[in-house]
Amino acid sequence: MSRDATPCPICAAPTRDAGPCVHPSPAKVAGVVIELGDNAADMRRCTRCALQFKHPFVPDADLLACYSHSSEDNWEHDPDPIKRRFDTIADLIEQQVPGNRVLDIGCSNAALLKHLGDRYERFGLEPSADAARVASERGVTMLGGVLDDLDDDIRFDAILAIDVLEHLTDPNAFIAQVASHLQPGGVFIGLTGDHEAWGWTMQGNSYWYATLPEHQVFYCKQTIEQLAQSHAMTLVSYERTSHARQKTSRVIRDGIRGALHGLIRKLGLAKHKPAPGWLPANDHMLFVLKKT
Repeated sequence: MSRDATPCPICAAPTRDAGPCVHPSPAKVAGVVIELGDNAADMRRCTRCALQFKHPFVPDADLLACYSHSSEDNWEHDPDPIKRRFDTIADLIEQQVPGNRVLDIGCSNAALLKHLGDRYERFGLEPSADAARVASERGVTMLGGVLDDLDDDIRFDAILAIDVLEHLTDPNAFIAQVASHLQPGGVFIGLTGDHEAWGWTMQGNSYWYATLPEHQVFYCKQTIEQLAQSHAMTLVSYERTSHARQKTSRVIRDGIRGALHGLIRKLGLAKHKPAPGWLPANDHMLFVLKKT
């Protein structure tokens, strides 16, 4: 199949070329060096649901190998819950979730689940052995590494995927599995990048979030609405936000640096070099899908 004929992995509509991918050298995933070779050479954009994705994908097996060998030191053991917006996610759960059984997919060391407290039955999936061990020590019931490890008949009132969706090579299959493990009226809460954010559109494929090798699929509100419609779910909440709260000085510094890099790129320079990080930018979306 020619790249011009590559269909969208969500809605199967035709896609168009969105320029070459940009990755750092050496490339690392979860602190582990990964050899990309000819993988993830170009970016594609769906003409219907606006999904952007790397083509060809970096194989899932290669990424999982990196996660499984990642060190516990690669993750914050006790991240600041306010900085990381755990309070916002907890509020969403309290407002939207009909029960108390919560599954966090890719829970890392369960810092978020720990923040939720004992009022919830807390379950986790995590491929990193070190992180899963810490999660278990924190009282979280670990059910495996990925969704495929779940028993078919297990159900939850809420399923979380925080910083997960951008890693998926088959978002349709993922959301179908999520829906199958939700109770009627249950909710799916996701946090991922939003490629329609201003800084992202200015810097294109050089944008810091898009240059991480493990980030392979990029969404916007239109894409999430398509996913919800395809799987009998309803988008009940959507908010553009930053990945983490930052100090005012960091907001100003990264804003100036990001804008300058965007200008340099518009002038035709540095197109194939990763842009500096822009962590305070409102380049993420926090959304809730409800199973109907």
